[in-house]
This record gives sequence, C-alpha cells and structure tokens, in this order.
Amino acid sequence: MKNKKLLLSIVSIAGVCLLCMSFETRTIAKPKTKDAGPNEELTSLQTQIGDIEQKLNKTVKLVNSLSGKVKDLGRIEIAPNNFGGQIGQLDSALHVLESVAAALSHDFVKLQRQVSLNARRASYTDSINFEILSQLVILENRIVSLGASLSETKSITNTQPASQTPVSGGTYRDRYLQALTFHQNGNNEESIGLFRQLLNEDKYHELADNAQYWIGECFYSMKQYQRGIVEFEKVFAFKDSNKEDDAQFKLGLCYAAMGERDKAIDEFQRLIDYYPQSEFVINAKQFVK
Repeated sequence: MKNKKLLLSIVSIAGVCLLCMSFETRTIAKPKTKDAGPNEELTSLQTQIGDIEQKLNKTVKLVNSLSGKVKDLGRIEIAPNNFGGQIGQLDSALHVLESVAAALSHDFVKLQRQVSLNARRASYTDSINFEILSQLVILENRIVSLGASLSETKSITNTQPASQTPVSGGTYRDRYLQALTFHQNGNNEESIGLFRQLLNEDKYHELADNAQYWIGECFYSMKQYQRGIVEFEKVFAFKDSNKEDDAQFKLGLCYAAMGERDKAIDEFQRLIDYYPQSEFVINAKQFVK
C-alpha cells in the first residue's frame, strides 16, 4: 500500500508538471513585428526573459518534488521474494521521468527559439540565451540522470536478484547497486566512497567504467563542477565504455554551470563530432548554434 501511494504521488506530481509546462508554453508572448524599434524590442526581450525565469522557477519546484518522491522510492525495503514488484515500480517511475524529460526538452527548444528570434539585435542576447538554455538543459538533465540511475538499477536487478549479503561483504554488483542507491537518495559522499572502493578492487570489472562515471555525477550533483570534470574525463580511459557520450555531455554542462561558455561550446561540439548517434546531440546542438 505504501509503495502504491508513493507511485501515485509521483504520477500526480509529474502530471501537474506536464500540465503547467504545457499551459505556460502556450502563454508565451508573441514576437514583436519587424517594425518594432530597438528599444521596444529590447523591452520585449527583458519582459520575456522575466517570464521565462518565473516558468523555470516553477518547474524547478515541481521537479524537486518529483525528485523527493523518487528518492523515497529508493529507500523502500525490498522483500527477498518481491523483485518482480520492485522492477514494476522502477518501470512506473521511469515512464514518468521520461515523460517529464520529453516535455522539458520540447519546452526549452521552443523558448530558446523565442529568445533568439525576438532579439537578434540586442547586444547581450547571446549570453542571456546561453544562460537560460543552460538552466533548462541542466534541469532536464537532472531528470534524465535520475532515469538513467533507475534504469541501471532495474537492468542489473532484472538480470540477477541482489543477494541478501550485507553490503560490506557483498559482491561487486551488490555494492555497485548500493552505491547507486546512495546517489539516488542524495547521499553522494557515501556513493563516491563506495564507487572508489569498487574501482580500487577491480578497475577491469564490467561495471567499473559506470562506477567512474557515477563518481562524476555525484560531484556534479553537489555542484562541485571542477571535480566533476576531472572524474568525467577519467571515463575515457576505459576501453569501449558505454558512458563516453554521457561523460562528454556532462563535461559541457559542467563548464556551462561554471559560466565558461567557450569551453562548454567546445565540449558540446566534440560530442556532436565524435558521438553523432548520441541521444545528447540534440541538446548539444542548441548550445553551439
């Protein structure tokens, strides 16, 4: 019953989030006509930027509520014979996260075009546009990251149910799942410590590159972007890692969050050039336009 209520809460919050974003997107001011003067155009831009920031703040609050519910889901005790139920709950949470992420992706592209079209002559358009886009992409990425961690948990758990051995003496896989759960619950220091233990124990394990990537994610979540950059760059030392494009995209986001626009654009361009099939290319292209 507790799990059911929790999932209903997640779905409810996501529904409100999608509804608000849909409504607010429709109410964005229409562009000025071609005859509008520079001052009038600049005033229009400033008004729209204020509206966008208000919408962004509302969305952040809704996403924070959703994140809290997902963290609660990660704390639920799982009975030894209830792995099927756990996977079902993860599926539901993932569907919700994917829906919200898709809505945010559509919304930030639309807003980015709005700002770009309405104020091409304003001297500070590029920097404002980049800042807003950075905030929107970072917000969307929070949801994508949560979805990715839940997806990994589901995939690994579905392959082989976790043992009931205490974490300190469990298998590599058990401890990896525990470290991932720490991250999902916001216990990033504990997560980093456990992931580092796993890497020191066996850096050639099939999950080692993922462990290295999630260390970077933990620092990113704590807004320690410079340390995150160091950890994400280490992912490329692993041969044929499935986390290379993820790490490359995060390098761009770290620099964007630090306000280093040129470096961020360089990293996003590198993603486009070297990983053209990556799911993150669409977002990266918004930064390098």
